[in-house]
Order: sequence, then structure tokens, then C-alpha cells
Amino acid sequence: MHAKATSLNMSAESSPEGHWSKNFAALSIHRRKEWAVTVKGTNRFVWDFEGTPSENAHGIFVSHGQMLVANSEEVLKAHDVNEGWDWTRIPGATTMSLTVKETRLQTTRNFSPQSSAGGVSFQGPDPLSSGVFGMDYHQPKYVFKDKNHPYPNITLYFKKSVFFYRNLLVCLGSNIRVDNGPGKNAQTTLFQDKLVRGSSTFFIKVDGVQKNISAPFPAITPSSTSGAKPYTILVDTKGNSYYIPSSSAPSLKVHIQNQISESQSGKPSSGDYATAWLEHSSVNGSYEYAIYVKTPSYNLTAGTAWSLQEDKKQLYAVLQQDDDAHVVKFGVAPDREAATSPFYGYVVFQSTSSLPLGPIKAVNKQCRIMVADVEKELYLSISYPDLDFNSSKALHSLKDVQAWELFHMESSENQVQVTLTVDVDVIFPAPPKVHGSPPEYVPDVRVESSLTSPPNKGNKIVFYNLKNGFSVEIKVKK
Repeated sequence: MHAKATSLNMSAESSPEGHWSKNFAALSIHRRKEWAVTVKGTNRFVWDFEGTPSENAHGIFVSHGQMLVANSEEVLKAHDVNEGWDWTRIPGATTMSLTVKETRLQTTRNFSPQSSAGGVSFQGPDPLSSGVFGMDYHQPKYVFKDKNHPYPNITLYFKKSVFFYRNLLVCLGSNIRVDNGPGKNAQTTLFQDKLVRGSSTFFIKVDGVQKNISAPFPAITPSSTSGAKPYTILVDTKGNSYYIPSSSAPSLKVHIQNQISESQSGKPSSGDYATAWLEHSSVNGSYEYAIYVKTPSYNLTAGTAWSLQEDKKQLYAVLQQDDDAHVVKFGVAPDREAATSPFYGYVVFQSTSSLPLGPIKAVNKQCRIMVADVEKELYLSISYPDLDFNSSKALHSLKDVQAWELFHMESSENQVQVTLTVDVDVIFPAPPKVHGSPPEYVPDVRVESSLTSPPNKGNKIVFYNLKNGFSVEIKVKK
């Protein structure tokens, strides 16, 4: 195929670069040249997973924030779902510590009327876009296939977010709990990599001491790194570096072992794997970790990045992580070891008037926002990720999707008000931008004044008609 293309003087098109929030699928895609990161969620209009008794039978957790970091062809070898893959520990996902057999469901394609998930795309002053993904998960009422299931009413809840800034990913979780499952914990997996004999090398670095583990693999199982001071670094088989701060290090588990699991057909399978996860045993669990994607796209090394992070949180700072919102501030550009105009990411789960110090003070509805605070301007992108279809009933499973839901439902328009900590001009220097340029959609955005605002300025930006999960970006002058 390549030879034929060459003979016809055909060349490959350049790789797409940017960030895409595909909220019709509760999916975020972050790409730079030859690598990409994807995060997948589920909500009240996007079902959890498709499956049959012989295909994707264990897919219950694939939309629980599954994150695929694809920066190497090694990922095809590392994620071998046919040999020992543990379907209860999917990278990026927050799951329950059930056995694989205990995850089988009677039905697939389930909706959760109380869940929301989706993201926002943002460019600002940069040549390439970044973004934010957030998820508020309430488990649907599952019916398990095992009639003698030990935990038939077990239920999982969590809030999670991923902040994408160039090749830096900041991952947060809060409000994590498991109900009606005594002795069962929630868990968030960082990675699960198959160790291919003769090729893979896995690194663990704790307190600056690196341990190399290569084929043939020794039988070591560090069950915890709770003694890590002040942070823990792991490197997966693709060279991506994981930073786990001291607040989350006590819950870190790392297993390097031969895994025996159940294949899609129900037959046992096995394989050598390196798996790292954070275990949440409290009734209100939380986590924080960051990933530095190995790539030639940016010059800053992971070691330098984590040193900057430990030096007064210069790389990023978590400003809020609770029931109302997850908020992160970025301070150093990964393409150069230098401070940049501060970037802020907001995953707002519900109306809040007490956001931390930054460009935004209050928001009246759940949304996703990213902001660049430059010297005389603010760049702000927002989405209302819930599709908010005009449905007369809540969707619970595929049987609820009829002709009206398939062909006639339309996304309702939502008005979201963002209150700033500074006053800005009421006139925009350029029209609002809609990422993806959807046809026939014109955003209605206005700057409104408060009683204390100077003439021709205001501190409230009202987005009157957010719909379809579109990301709407504006530029305003302070």
C-alpha cells in the first residue's frame, strides 16, 4: 500500500493536533503529532458500554473515566485483553474491587439519570488547544448475571476530572464511595501494562531510588509505598512518568506479577503485568496524580517537571477538589522551562459562589471552563457538557430508546452565568468562537454590569444559549 502511494506521488497528510471534546460520546481527545490521550465517560444520555455474552462481556467499567495514553506502538502489546487482562483495573477508570466474574451484567447499554460527563476545548493564546474533562458518576441500578452474587446491590459513586495542558495531565478524584459492598473498595488505576518478555522494562522510582525490572520478571509485589517522601514516581512501559504526591502515596499499590483472569469467553487466561492503582477505602475517598507524557513534542523532561512541582507547586496547583468543583492552575509551560501566563481549569459540578482565588468567582450551573489570564486580556472557553435532550422520561437502558429518542430529541439551550473577579469591557474584540465550527449555531454571549462596575465594563459573562455540548470561547479585555 505504501509503495503504491509513493508511485502515485501521494504523501501522508500531517497528523492532527489539538484537543477535541466529543460530548455526544462523553469523550475527550488530546493529541500532539504522533501521540494521543483519550478519556471516556458515561452519563444520562450516553450509555455505559455495549456488549454480548461473548464480546465485551466484562465492559462494565470501560466508561468510568478510562484513559488511554497512546504514545507508542508498545500500547498494542501492553493492553492485551486476551492474556491475563484484569477488567476491574482499567487505566484511568475508577472501579470496584470485584472479581471479573462478579462484574458480568444481565443487560448492557445502561444510562444513569443522575450522572454527567464531558469536557471543554480551549485554545486561548496558544497555537494548539488544551482542555478539561469532568465526570460526576452515580451508578445505574445494575442487575448482575450471577444469581448468587455476594453484593447484588453494590453501588459506586465518584467525581473525577482530567486537566490537559500540552503533555501534562492532572487527574483528580473526590467523593468516592462504595455502598452495600462490605469489604469492597473503590480503586483508580494508573496503568496496567503487559510485560512482554525480552522487550519491556518497567521502572519504579521511590524517593529518588530507581528499581529496574526486566525480563525474566522476579516475583516481587510491593503492596504499598506509604513510606514515600515526599512523593512517588512511576514510569510505565511506554516511558510515561506518573507523579503521585504525598497526599495520595499512602493509597498507592503496585503489583508486578503473573495475572490470572477470565477471558471474554469465560475461559481462564494469564499474563505478566505491571499494574499500579490507588485504593480508596474511606467513605469519601479522593486522589491526585499527574502524568507527563513521554514525547519529543516538548523539551522539558519529566524529572525537571516534577522538581518544579515540588518547588512551591510551580508546575500546577490544585486549588479546589470537593463536592462543588475541581480547580487546577498551571504555571509553567512544558515546552520550555519558564513561567507562563497562568492557565486555569474548572470542572464545576454544581452552582457555586465560592470558587478559589483566580479569574472566576462564581458559576450558576455545572459546566467545564478553561481560562488563560494574560496581562490585559482573558481568554475563556466554556461548555455545558450535558446534552440536556428534551426527553419526557429518564433513560435507564436501551429499551427506553424509541423513535422519539433516536430521531427527534434536541438539545435544550442552557444559560450559564460566570462571575469574574475583575471587570472587563462589554464589547468583545472578536466574535465568540465555537470549537468545531458547527453549522447554524450562533452563540449568544454578553458581558453584563454589576452595581459596582465602571462605565462600559462588567464582571458577569452570560452565555445565553449553550447547547449540544459545544465549547464556546471568548476573548475579553480587562
